[in-house]
Amino acid sequence: MGLDVSHDAFSGAYSAFNRFRNGLAKATGGSYPPHDDPELDDTLWYSGDNWSPANHPGLTIFFNHSDCDGEISPEDCILVANELEMFLPAMGEIDKESPAWGHLLRAGGWEVTLRKFIAGCRAAAAANEPLEFR
Repeated sequence: MGLDVSHDAFSGAYSAFNRFRNGLAKATGGSYPPHDDPELDDTLWYSGDNWSPANHPGLTIFFNHSDCDGEISPEDCILVANELEMFLPAMGEIDKESPAWGHLLRAGGWEVTLRKFIAGCRAAAAANEPLEFR
């Protein structure tokens, strides 16, 4: 049992999706639970300097979304995809510094996993369908 996101955006363990979000948060200069810093609240995700949810609604949607159910609207998929694309180079660097393992390695690594999620968001938007988490 695990997470399957429609439009071939992601398929793997819930823990792999959590690691994926954790890696993406690091790419943004922030942190996603569980945090390396014990001072941070494990119920919240944190962004890097000069970042705010109002300026990055796509990232906010991505990080706040449930990891086991629900959907992202076609309109929001465009926001998510556009903002995630900014972090492809940083995810490539994470591939070099901290190679993926488990389902993320099976998917091709950090950057390939991000590219696949972006492609899934774009496919859902193009079909005018929600991206479904199931």
